[in-house]
Amino acid sequence: MKTVKLKSDKELAFHDARSLANKEAIKYIQDPMILSWLNRKTGQHSPDVDCCQEDGKESWEIYAESRGGKLRAEVDDQFVFIFREGIM
Repeated sequence: MKTVKLKSDKELAFHDARSLANKEAIKYIQDPMILSWLNRKTGQHSPDVDCCQEDGKESWEIYAESRGGKLRAEVDDQFVFIFREGIM
C-alpha cells in the first residue's frame, strides 16, 4: 500500500482533513473511496470493528487492506485515511 503524508498550515477539523486527503488520493487512484479512517488525537476510528490485530496493525487497517485498500493518506500526523479505487 502506498502512503502519502500531507501537511497543512493550520489545525484541521475532520471534514477538512478528509477533503484534503481525497484531493490527494485523486492523483493516485480513480474515483477514490474511503474504506477506513483514524483520528489519532481522539482514538476514534471507522469502521469500529475489533475483530483482529496482526503485525502491529489495528482492526480498522486490516479491514481496509482486506477490501482492496491501495492508498494511505496521513494528514498532519493526526488523521489517517485508507482509500480504494471506487466502482463507477
